[in-house]
Amino acid sequence: MTRALSDSALPHKGALIIAASVSALGGLLFGYDNIVISGAIHYLALCFKLDAAGIGWAAGCALIGCTIGAAGAGAVVDRIGLKKGLALCAACFALSSVGMWFAASLAQFVIWRLIGGLGIGAASIVAPMYIAEIAPARLRGRLVTLYQLGIVLGILAAVFINMLIQRMGDDAWNTSVGWRWMFFVGVIPALLFGLTIIPALESPRWLMKMGRHEDALSVLSKINDRITALSEVAQIQDSLTLEEGRISELFTAFRRPLLIGLMLAGFSQLSGITPLFSFLPEIFRSAGTATSDAFFQSVLVSLVNLVFTLFALWLVDLSGRKKLILTGTLVQSVSFAMVGWLYHVHGSGMAVLIFVMTFVAGHAFGNGVACWVIISEIYPTKVRGRAMSIATTALWIVGYLGNQHFPLMQKHLGSDGTFWCFSAAALLNLLCVLWLVPETKGRSLEDITEFWTVR
Repeated sequence: MTRALSDSALPHKGALIIAASVSALGGLLFGYDNIVISGAIHYLALCFKLDAAGIGWAAGCALIGCTIGAAGAGAVVDRIGLKKGLALCAACFALSSVGMWFAASLAQFVIWRLIGGLGIGAASIVAPMYIAEIAPARLRGRLVTLYQLGIVLGILAAVFINMLIQRMGDDAWNTSVGWRWMFFVGVIPALLFGLTIIPALESPRWLMKMGRHEDALSVLSKINDRITALSEVAQIQDSLTLEEGRISELFTAFRRPLLIGLMLAGFSQLSGITPLFSFLPEIFRSAGTATSDAFFQSVLVSLVNLVFTLFALWLVDLSGRKKLILTGTLVQSVSFAMVGWLYHVHGSGMAVLIFVMTFVAGHAFGNGVACWVIISEIYPTKVRGRAMSIATTALWIVGYLGNQHFPLMQKHLGSDGTFWCFSAAALLNLLCVLWLVPETKGRSLEDITEFWTVR
């Protein structure tokens, strides 16, 4: 009898696995669509005869769509729910991948990249928020990190597929057709993402916010035992009662978490991670590496990204979010300082590869993981969507500026000066996190909300 009662109280793991898979696939599409440009940009520039500013615009235009998607996603999902919001992201990914095949000019290319950017930007809000609102507190850090793992796998898939396609033909073939295939392959994970969303559960916190208490209890009972589900419903209701749900609360009672989120998002990009991945083969080529070897080295860098993200998946709920960011940004600062020095003294391409790898490792177990986890945790339920939109919009604005200006920075500052600027930004990130960011490890979302209101 005791065993039967114990078994009946167990949550259904399948529901949580599906929710985690949805979040991870959202991250995978984010990573693939955002980084596939790295392999295409050289041939795209040849196809459309682009100068330095045009190359920056081609590489950065998707991030304009990301900014718009991130800015609007929070308000949209606050109204329609996170599940439908994720379905819209899947549609944007699929449309962009297919449309790119037919792009006959830079203007058409930009339109389809903007549509894909809308999906990337919205997914960067909705996917981590979705899993954060469903996951039990004891697992939330690791499950939100699965979203980052999805991003890393998407990046790895993009650079690996880019390498395979680049090797299928000569420069003329890649200039006319190869780069289109790089984008088109993205339709496969987009369709898989859409199919996985169908059986997924809706966020219980969104359901509670909409007054659907029984539905919320049903969802929570599928991912927790019944007693924990009832307790969590009561806790969510108490928290919602304290929150007014007005955007103005972010500039009064929750001003501090708003500013922390903006800082974390912006600084995660100032160190140069987005232009690094967007121009990865070009960076290795400028260090004297042959084109085919540059694509292979890009795969190696992405494998390092994967390994250290898995490392962070194990560490994030053990060591804490803040400690990971501090360690990771220190590694990033030192690594890019060395890359800049190697360019300055015309060092070997292999040494450049090694320090690019250590930079990516620092990002993977630092900002790449902990930044997303903290941003998904620190805001109150009623305004979480809009707050995450504000913070993540800052991320995409800084990322766009990085991509747009990277070719111009290299032209005017040189590769050494460019990487030294990124190194200084990583050091500034470390100091700000050290002084301003609290630890959120092991706290429920409602406990974190209370932390801001009692200070």
